Amino acid sequence: MQLSVIYELRANNVKEEDIETIMEKVKNRLSEENIDIELQKLGYPKIFTVDYDDYNEFDYDDEDDRY
Repeated sequence: MQLSVIYELRANNVKEEDIETIMEKVKNRLSEENIDIELQKLGYPKIFTVDYDDYNEFDYDDEDDRY
């Protein structure tokens, strides 16, 4: 998993020094959530997780789609 995480971080333009910092901080608790927490601390957006609550404005009621 660690190599795929590093690949994704590089693909999302995270600086190499920040990747090293993040991987060091989460090495004993490697999870998508923990990586995203560390990314946000460094000013990056989340890469691995999504806050579905943020998408509430896009909830549609099927009854509104009547023709």
